Amino acid sequence: MKKLKWIIFDVDGVLIDITESYDLATKLTVEYFLKKLGKNIEVDLRLIRALRKKGAFGDDFKVSEALISGALNGKLSEFVESFPEGEGIKWVREKFGITVKSEEIERVFNTFYLGEYYEESAFQFDGLWKKEKPIVESELLKRASEKFKLGVITGRNKLELKLAEELIGFHFENAITRELYVKPNPKALWHLVKGERGVYIGDTVNDGLLVENYKKAYGKEFGFVMIGRDAEDVNEAIEELLGKHI
Repeated sequence: MKKLKWIIFDVDGVLIDITESYDLATKLTVEYFLKKLGKNIEVDLRLIRALRKKGAFGDDFKVSEALISGALNGKLSEFVESFPEGEGIKWVREKFGITVKSEEIERVFNTFYLGEYYEESAFQFDGLWKKEKPIVESELLKRASEKFKLGVITGRNKLELKLAEELIGFHFENAITRELYVKPNPKALWHLVKGERGVYIGDTVNDGLLVENYKKAYGKEFGFVMIGRDAEDVNEAIEELLGKHI
């Protein structure tokens, strides 16, 4: 059997704990627009995580739009529970239309998440990115980099990835951010690995779709480890891969 050459990571929820950053930015964004549209409800963070995990959205701007549309057209918990696994914003727009323009959502979301780093802020806000915490152990990444090529495919942009790298204390030479491709576009994976064998470590259905789409598009094998299903966390997954690499 050929040895694996690559370990590719998702960032949010895998390398970085985003429960007080992206999760909260999504919650505040959804509540902001719902209030403007005359619906005052509190959005449960568990619903955000559930929708992100089962849907194929690519970024939290689209997750926010989906939640806004779902809340305006019924009970939000029922919308999330019944949401078809692997579907994304196209499904939402076909069902409900466009309730809020995507550029408006992006501006408000970035205001909550990036704060002073965002030049087009809708209002003054201390960026939630400051509340992020590393999950991955940087020493494990350094050990893994001695045996594998490492990379990331993330829904973050370049600035957001840079903030994550500074928090982790590790720089990824090989990175795909949303400026280039959005998951589950298989070109994102091909751009890095060019057919070489490896494994992608993610935490959502969309991450799994990325790998499946890659295998179908290019006829190449590639592994997928889902955090919470195949490994407790990314550190356990890396340790196991290091143990197998003899």
